[in-house]
Amino acid sequence: MSKYASKDVGFMLLGGYSVLGATSKIEDTVSLNLNETPALGEADESYWSSGAKKTEVTQDGWFDDSVGSIHDSLVGLPVTALPMSIAPHGNVKGRMFDGYPSVQRVGYTKQIAVGDVQKAQGKYGIYYGKRVGTIVHELATESTAGNSDGAYVDLGVAGPGNGGGIFVHITAAGGTAAPTNITIGLRHSATSGSGYAAKIDTGVILFTAIPATSGLWVPFSGALNRYVSASWAYTGGTAPTVTFALGVYVAP
Repeated sequence: MSKYASKDVGFMLLGGYSVLGATSKIEDTVSLNLNETPALGEADESYWSSGAKKTEVTQDGWFDDSVGSIHDSLVGLPVTALPMSIAPHGNVKGRMFDGYPSVQRVGYTKQIAVGDVQKAQGKYGIYYGKRVGTIVHELATESTAGNSDGAYVDLGVAGPGNGGGIFVHITAAGGTAAPTNITIGLRHSATSGSGYAAKIDTGVILFTAIPATSGLWVPFSGALNRYVSASWAYTGGTAPTVTFALGVYVAP
């Protein structure tokens, strides 16, 4: 079994915000809701569960007011829910990541103490639980529109046909003149060397939405082939670039 340390964490992305550099601790807690069900005359406790689970994420770190960092993402606790992705095993395509389709920012604490670095804590309410998936495109910058068919990811087996979804996080875009909008997509093939076709894409992401709402969870239905890759395209701009990560979750 491979072992990983704190230095191996590759990214923590909330929408289009990249907050890993201001983070020192991440706690991911999943609990099963139980209800007490003892009846009169019973001496021992008994419980019943509907099977509903509760997922919570807490982030501890350092106050950082850089654009796109922790303060920018949490100040004012915006009501817009965003997807979150955490790569505990590195920013490397083919490795697993933890994805949360809908995250509500529910708490932001700043701590200032004599002789200490200013600290910050973010608390997140998680809707729809956690999805463990595979990184298809690591957080990296691309220029000319294209795809990663030549550097595909092998999922090991084809999906069972129960659908899934993609997590996409665009943290930056630019160029000599920035593009008007960007589309990121997932491609798949039954063979590694050829035959790639589009499975699903994000639709148009406006340049002006980065980073506030430039993260998306996009579900898909049906089967997914064994080999997958990413695609990226622009509208407008001169010598445009985009920095993004894409991961896929395959429903069992």
